[in-house]
Amino acid sequence: MTGTDAPHVRGPGRWIGDPATFHGEGAFWDDDADVLRHVDMLAGGVITWDGDEASRRTLGDVAAVIRRRERGGFVVALQQGFALLDDALDSVREIPVFDDARIRMNEGACDPRGRLFCGTMAYDATPGAGTLYRLDADLTVAPVLHDLTIPNGLVWTPDGRSALHVDTPAATVYRYAYDLETGIFGDREVHLDLGDEPGKPDGMAADDEGGLWIALWGGACVRRYDADGRCTDTIPLDVTNPTSCAFGGPEGRTLFITSSKQGIDVDAEAHAGLVYEIETTLQGAPVHRFAG
Repeated sequence: MTGTDAPHVRGPGRWIGDPATFHGEGAFWDDDADVLRHVDMLAGGVITWDGDEASRRTLGDVAAVIRRRERGGFVVALQQGFALLDDALDSVREIPVFDDARIRMNEGACDPRGRLFCGTMAYDATPGAGTLYRLDADLTVAPVLHDLTIPNGLVWTPDGRSALHVDTPAATVYRYAYDLETGIFGDREVHLDLGDEPGKPDGMAADDEGGLWIALWGGACVRRYDADGRCTDTIPLDVTNPTSCAFGGPEGRTLFITSSKQGIDVDAEAHAGLVYEIETTLQGAPVHRFAG
């Protein structure tokens, strides 16, 4: 990696985390505890990295995304619904959403008003089998998008009037008109067509200049695209499947990249499943808490 390839990155980075992680996803920086948290999605685990070591809490068969709650504790998406957790990651309430064993929760985020959205997908990735669900602060659930396949990265523009959402097999980041008052998605257009990039877009994080840092599943890299859609930075990785990105650290300038062992030769990729930590010159955009 050279300065020309990554002008916003201050490398080199390092690998951190829990070597037992199979499919890391959904990273976020927990400001309350000054730790990184992410899920081991297909093992139902929540991984916490405190800067020195990783700890694990298993919640069920699937843990898709975790975020802080405004009222204390956490909210997590499980295999077929949501759950509220206390500060010790113990479940205090479950919120079932569907009962189709062929479908599981996959990835999500909170909007600027604190609504949690999480997409679903079929275990066999059946095209169009996925749905994006919204969990409101009063703990009611509503479907907001249908006909998705593998819904992944989800962020909002600074004004909250547009939502940017990945459907991985389409190799596309879509921009939706977004009603911040009601939490409803409107008209859709293509924001980034990444069909010519290595790999497929997975999770992503936004920075304070409107850039998107996108993990390219199968592409062994993370790339940053500026507000005009131009690729400005490439972070090459020695793992095939990076999965998500999150900003954190004391100044919000550290980029954390999760990865997966799924579908690869684990003997050939010693760092698969770990988290890559690297400093940048930019701050991450705010990551919102769940209002419930």
